[in-house]
Amino acid sequence: MTKFFLTLLFAGALLSPSAQTQSAPRRITFARGATVARATGYLRGVRDEKWFVLRARANQHMRVEIKGRGATRGVLYFPSGRQDGGPGGVIFDDVIDENGDYRIRVTESSMANAWRGSFTVTVEILPPGQSSPANINLQSYAGKYPSELFRDVPSIKTRLRDLLGKNYSAFFERMQVETPIEKDENSIVMRGCKAHQCTIEDAILAIDLSDGRPYVAMKFGKEFKTYPNDPSRIPDSLKRAMAQ
Repeated sequence: MTKFFLTLLFAGALLSPSAQTQSAPRRITFARGATVARATGYLRGVRDEKWFVLRARANQHMRVEIKGRGATRGVLYFPSGRQDGGPGGVIFDDVIDENGDYRIRVTESSMANAWRGSFTVTVEILPPGQSSPANINLQSYAGKYPSELFRDVPSIKTRLRDLLGKNYSAFFERMQVETPIEKDENSIVMRGCKAHQCTIEDAILAIDLSDGRPYVAMKFGKEFKTYPNDPSRIPDSLKRAMAQ
């Protein structure tokens, strides 16, 4: 009986989510209606590796980003075995052409110093016909109104929903009265306010032109609250807009 119990325990360990091996990858799932999902892992040196798997369909736009405490490398394996990838950061950002399970392998970069720590894999999958903001000439919208940008590039609203969560509706309530989009260095910046509540309930959106990442500031009364996608940095363009 003891031997049988240990065998079951060993098998369960191999299949547990924490294993994250090639034979037992952790499955990344999306909440109902969501287009962005995240998973985490832990690396213990340059020889360590973690695996993830997710299901996707041909003609969807997939973006895979890896961030760790140190330098990482990621490889995306298509259902057919074809692969793509590179150094950590955004390792893939394109329309996929196969149906089925896609696997992601994460390791430390062999070109950098060894480290030990956690990492996050962020996967964005957009419906057919939608492109990642990073692949669109957002600069061309300078001088136009934010509503036009949101209409033409719906994936921006997808990223805002992921960034703001329950405050997503509050942001668009503060864009009822909008001003033309401006270019500020490597960002485009847009602002608005709630009708009859300008200077009290305002919203500012800055989008990084290099990767399409949104950064938001919303005013509740006298103070702005910021919602950067990367909490460790708020772009200077957003700071300048808040100071105006």
